[in-house]
Amino acid sequence: MYRCPCCQQPTHRTNVDVTSLEKAIDADRLTEKDVFKRTYIGHGSQSSVFVFQGHKGPFRKHVHVTHDEIGYVLNGSGSVTVGNLTREVKPGDIWVIPANTPHAAEFDKEPVQVLFISSPMDDPDNPDRVWLD
Repeated sequence: MYRCPCCQQPTHRTNVDVTSLEKAIDADRLTEKDVFKRTYIGHGSQSSVFVFQGHKGPFRKHVHVTHDEIGYVLNGSGSVTVGNLTREVKPGDIWVIPANTPHAAEFDKEPVQVLFISSPMDDPDNPDRVWLD
């Protein structure tokens, strides 16, 4: 269950606010010790938004059981595989990943930052990611 940042009460709703993406990323930078990082920007009752931060290299194939994802490359480049389709991606590219669809990525330029929008909500306390390898 997501907790409200101001009162730490369990909720599926975030405060209505405007957030600086750059400041959110700066406050939660990926380190060499992190395999990857998800920086949550906000949650609604039916959706959530976060920034994936990763290192150069592969990101393992997986599915999300309950939610779709829309990815938008902020920084980095490489390739994304959704189902059986692999495409090159660069900043400004966008893709849709339906629930239960295997997907993976390989990035060749750091820093890797991808904005993801999930619907229904991606609950960080109850992740629905299933690794396939």
